[in-house]
Amino acid sequence: MNQDLSDKLDIINHVNLLAFDRSTGSVEELRAISYIQEELEKGNITSQREYFSYVGPKRVFMRLAYLILLTYFIVYRLWLVIAVFFAFKYMSKKLRDFSLIEKEGSKNLVVNIPARRTENKQPVLILSAHYDSFSSSLPYRLQNVLFFLFKIIILPYFFLTAGFLFYFILDYFNPLTNKVFVINFAIFTTLIEFVIITIIFLLIYDNQKSKGSIDNASGVSILIELAKALKRSPLNNLNVIILFCGAEEWGLKGSQAFWKTHLKELYEKYDLNKSYNLNIDMVGSYIGLLDKTGLNKKKRLNTNLNDLLEQSAKELNIPIVKFNKIRGPKSDYKSFLSLAKRTRTSFQVACIHSEKDSKYIHSSKDTPDKCSNKILNGCFDICYKTISYLDS
Repeated sequence: MNQDLSDKLDIINHVNLLAFDRSTGSVEELRAISYIQEELEKGNITSQREYFSYVGPKRVFMRLAYLILLTYFIVYRLWLVIAVFFAFKYMSKKLRDFSLIEKEGSKNLVVNIPARRTENKQPVLILSAHYDSFSSSLPYRLQNVLFFLFKIIILPYFFLTAGFLFYFILDYFNPLTNKVFVINFAIFTTLIEFVIITIIFLLIYDNQKSKGSIDNASGVSILIELAKALKRSPLNNLNVIILFCGAEEWGLKGSQAFWKTHLKELYEKYDLNKSYNLNIDMVGSYIGLLDKTGLNKKKRLNTNLNDLLEQSAKELNIPIVKFNKIRGPKSDYKSFLSLAKRTRTSFQVACIHSEKDSKYIHSSKDTPDKCSNKILNGCFDICYKTISYLDS
């Protein structure tokens, strides 16, 4: 496909039609995946929904509340209450499985386009983009700070609580010294912990929903058109899996569920040493490409996939901006880095990401007018030309 043909594509139309709240587990998320499937069907493309469940932030919050409550019961030696609770809880399977907060559920949408030539252990190209969205009342960088605080606060707390519980149980059989200090410290830390995490949750959640245009209706829209193009002209030597990921915003849950579910199949069916993942996450005011990560920013994301993307952009005369980050953006490419590590292969990963547009995302500012049809089409061209190089 040449650039002239892609100029006829109105990828921005998809962005406009997907410009609504698509938060994980919502009715709108279902509406989004239905729209994607309908568009694929227009190109005679068969897709498969793959459902998965995961532990979301609400469940973590409730478990924390249970742990704090249990700590207080033990501190005040309410052994009978604890015994009655567990006796009642494990009385039947229905009670054992009962939870005030169930695991959250989402779904991936998967498309398989086999190569024209069929051989044993051929390479595979996995194209990915997440279709869910997230809204917050805080700027994106401040959200990251709060999520980081959440992690460094909650993990030590679990270890501290385990120590407290062990101390109180041990004291029950053999009275220990410094009991008053330990009890006061346990009460103080649990209260502070609960207050801090409650504040974080209240600050992060927002009633003013983001339309999720840059993040990531843009990537989804490009992927829809790439799927149609590859269906019309399948590759000769490269199998293609197109993955529309769910629950990316809550920890890359969809892409992780995909590779963990299909790990054995991917390893046995394809030559992962010659395979690739191209993840499209945010195409806004320009086309960005993650190049290097790490403290010294010298660790390249892949061996040659970025070089091919850059070469394609240069030949098409389309600007592409490479950038380096100490910690790469939280996006689905990281799941496929885990796949490469797990399989001990040279599976290559690339991430298209307009990092400077992060100031708009997760807020009411993430609207379709921040995306340009010319830039979206340009990203399509770069990706398609790169795919052609990989196939040859």
